[in-house]
Amino acid sequence: MSSTPQPTPWLLTIPPYIPGTSKEEIAQRFGIAHPIKLASNENPLGPCPAAVRAVNEAASRMHLYPDAEARELRLEAAAFFGCRKGQIIAGNGSDEIIDLICRAFLRPGDEVLIPAVTFSYYAIAAGACGAQVRSAPMQDLAIDVEALIRAVGKETRIIFVANPNNPTGTHLSAAQMRYLLQALPAHVLVVVDEAYAAFARAPDFEGALGLLETHPNLIVMNTLSKSHGLAGLRIGFGFMGESLHDLIMRIKPPFNMNLLAITAGRAALADRDFLEATLELTWKGIDQLRRGCAALGLPCGETQTNFALVHLGGRARGVYDALLERGIITRHMPVLEEYLRVSVGLPDENAAFLEHLKEVL
Repeated sequence: MSSTPQPTPWLLTIPPYIPGTSKEEIAQRFGIAHPIKLASNENPLGPCPAAVRAVNEAASRMHLYPDAEARELRLEAAAFFGCRKGQIIAGNGSDEIIDLICRAFLRPGDEVLIPAVTFSYYAIAAGACGAQVRSAPMQDLAIDVEALIRAVGKETRIIFVANPNNPTGTHLSAAQMRYLLQALPAHVLVVVDEAYAAFARAPDFEGALGLLETHPNLIVMNTLSKSHGLAGLRIGFGFMGESLHDLIMRIKPPFNMNLLAITAGRAALADRDFLEATLELTWKGIDQLRRGCAALGLPCGETQTNFALVHLGGRARGVYDALLERGIITRHMPVLEEYLRVSVGLPDENAAFLEHLKEVL
């Protein structure tokens, strides 16, 4: 009698990650030659030019294995972020860093705590390890520090906090982050995901890297996907104390970073001009979107990211579908059913979104 391989008992309880709609899909479905994608928080300027040149020069070396420890990339990252190379693990995007953390510290039955509305992959990676995922309520769209602290139980092993938070765009202040870390038990690992930290301009925002020395249970993550336009190459970093670093390095795949990603990452980190241009474009774009939404009578709150959250109430899904038919791709998510998440595009793309939104409404 034949049988098929059986998955782990918890595998079928994990909801699959749902990516944003692609330009190609919309072009084919509606016959639109040049859709505008404002759904995936990608860099509207494209990839960092210095990274493109570096990749072109390295293309002839693709037959060689990369440095298994990505030492030169980590050295550039240490200089850029202001820490030691020995505190950094480079990964195939932040997603791999999340996977490595979960594999290193979770056993079946352990608990992972996340805010109610946050990046969905935290729950997926934790569930793959057999952990139970519990969510803490939020205060409107903001992470509620007190609720997180109250939700910690005896089985809690990891807390994931995106700061600024995706998909709400809100942030924890430096004081709130310090309070959270001081209030949590030392055995609970706190993972602070700063994928959008480069875009934060709130006066009270501060990255958590400076807290690594005083909080050995802290891991900070970052990425070059948005700020440096390298989403397609998957370059992520985990920052942690040397003791945690040693543990996670034991399970890191030997060649997890490909040669072109390492090369591009080094070049991008050295190109400060591109980062400054990205930030200027993003901040102006956020202001453009917020002004335009205000003119339409639509609430669009402050955001510390490269996307805006537009409140449309019960018509959000219908507006999303109507915009798709016009070739404007935004993001609608069940966890935020009354909102559209709109990535900053080029000025004319932002203007096109606002004009089509006005017509649809």
